[in-house]
Amino acid sequence: MKLIHLGGENCVTGSCHLLGVSGLNILIDCGLVQGRDTALPMDQWEIRPADLDYLFLTHAHIDHIGRVPELIDKGFRGEIICTHPTRQLLFPMLEDAMGFSVRSSDEVEKMGHLLDDLAWGFEYNQTFDLKKGVSFRLGNAGHILGSCFIRFEVNASGKSIVFSGDIGPKDTPLLPDPYMLKW
Repeated sequence: MKLIHLGGENCVTGSCHLLGVSGLNILIDCGLVQGRDTALPMDQWEIRPADLDYLFLTHAHIDHIGRVPELIDKGFRGEIICTHPTRQLLFPMLEDAMGFSVRSSDEVEKMGHLLDDLAWGFEYNQTFDLKKGVSFRLGNAGHILGSCFIRFEVNASGKSIVFSGDIGPKDTPLLPDPYMLKW
């Protein structure tokens, strides 16, 4: 496994991490930076967006999804994987954010169709196979509706890595407590 932080390594916003595993290129989050945080321009990444196989999203806050339209504009056509609630929140959140950009309403609508074609929702606490002997599992992070931990495992070796996204508190009236990592 090879992990490269493209954003959010030493700051609060702009979560974006590249995982290379078993010949797959997996991006975890593609967030917009806010305040004084800085983002690495996509043309300086070690990989072109068109060469990414998957984009996993931990949740639908803009500092975790805000650069997804740019990623698609620059050629990403892999699968976007997240929980069902995150998939439902993805376009409304990005549509609102794109309202502050120079995109026309037609461009925003086209992006909505692309997101609908690329994004897939998955359940919590079930193991799913990707390709090349890599599987993943989503666990409830309790931060917002649909937020998740993501655990990747290389089936042959049993090696794994977990991405937490943002973790919510316990004992809130509307959201379930975050899962304890037992898997």
